[in-house]
Amino acid sequence: MKELRLTDRIEAPFPARLKGVDSTGRVFTEHSVLNNLSNGGLHMCVMRGIPLGVEVTVDVRLSADAGVDPALRLAARGTVVRTEPKPDGCWGVAVEFTRRRIL
Repeated sequence: MKELRLTDRIEAPFPARLKGVDSTGRVFTEHSVLNNLSNGGLHMCVMRGIPLGVEVTVDVRLSADAGVDPALRLAARGTVVRTEPKPDGCWGVAVEFTRRRIL
């Protein structure tokens, strides 16, 4: 299978908060950890279905060590470009960034 990614990804369990509107039309905030992160987007698992094309905001703490304070943070806006149900009941969600900044 040909690799379609344009940028390298890192696999890091950084804590993240995802905000948006779920498949029922309800506003949500969910805390999770990243599966991977790149310059162009991220992938994480959440406990709800999120429709493709939905605009979301993501806040990522760029340290897996909770004892490191202050830690750099990534604040981003993006679009859900892929979702897939997982065997454990969660949903894998891929977000493509439209805006991002390091705080």
